Amino acid sequence: MAKIITTSQLQKSIGQLVAYVSQSWVVVTKKGRPTAVMLPYFDDNEDAIADYLEEYEMDKNRTVLQARLKESSASGLSDLVI
Repeated sequence: MAKIITTSQLQKSIGQLVAYVSQSWVVVTKKGRPTAVMLPYFDDNEDAIADYLEEYEMDKNRTVLQARLKESSASGLSDLVI
């Protein structure tokens, strides 16, 4: 079960949370809004982390990416021949 804590609680009890995170995950909030997630580590998880970070960047830049896609779609087919 996920645990939800504030940034203040994180700063005060990081040692206890590290032990907790080895079994489950923790959502860190600031002013009631989620800001970070602490997840347990396992060997060979680099691909999963890379996938997550890619999803995060796409979500963070969603409006810019949607505008670029719309512009690209409106420009029609390319005359590139391979």
